[in-house]
Amino acid sequence: MPLRRLPRRRTRRARHSPTSPWVIRERPARPRSPRSRGCSRSETAYPNLLAKTIGATSFRTVACAGAKGENITSVPQLRLDGVHPPQIQAVRPDADLITISIGANDADWGNLSRWCIAPIEGMDSRCRTNPFYVNGVNHGLRALEAAINSSLEAVRGRAPDAAIAVVGQGGYFGDRGCYPANPASDADISFIRNSFIGRYNTILEKVSERHGAIFVDIQNQVVGHDACSRDKWFEGFVPTSVYLGFHQNLKGNQAMARLIARVLPENLRTSR
Repeated sequence: MPLRRLPRRRTRRARHSPTSPWVIRERPARPRSPRSRGCSRSETAYPNLLAKTIGATSFRTVACAGAKGENITSVPQLRLDGVHPPQIQAVRPDADLITISIGANDADWGNLSRWCIAPIEGMDSRCRTNPFYVNGVNHGLRALEAAINSSLEAVRGRAPDAAIAVVGQGGYFGDRGCYPANPASDADISFIRNSFIGRYNTILEKVSERHGAIFVDIQNQVVGHDACSRDKWFEGFVPTSVYLGFHQNLKGNQAMARLIARVLPENLRTSR
């Protein structure tokens, strides 16, 4: 959950706080502190780039790989570098902007995705018709809704006047599979994109509206830049660069920073 802050009225200190597993997209690049190593934060992650884009006068990120909703609200997170306190503790009451990216770990996406992998090119794992996978998706999405709801409730309670941007999922999948990046059949890829990621974003948007937060649609804004494209902004099941699977690469982080900045209230798009 990166936290960042922007100037709003006068020069008040504010923070911006994306919270969750998916805020950590790459392997660490010149980490800010020893703690960032355990959480796999990178200085080229989109929260950091967003802070520069909008001219934030102060910024903090507490995003951490593997985090769940409970690690935002109440449960410390154990990583190789030690114990990280609940991310909500980093949210200041005078924050101007908080960004949140959450839910993949709550929905157990890492384990669910394995049902769709085809070990041999041309195979069809047919995860779309596998009852264990379909039931797992339904269960995971119910857990996602509970996690994002409790997280936004906590953040809103901590920073009642902040603009909150909930960053949607997507970008990794197009309309086909490919080897080695997304080793799955075209039909399974389409199912994942629409029946999992699509529903995932619908939940994020619904809960965001409930709490007066801004939902940032990523999936529909980055078409043509999935892990199988020539100009890819995202890694798929199997990364083909130094970036982690199911995370954006540098181009993707830059694009996401621009997309988020574009939908912010006008007073937060640039520093005053």
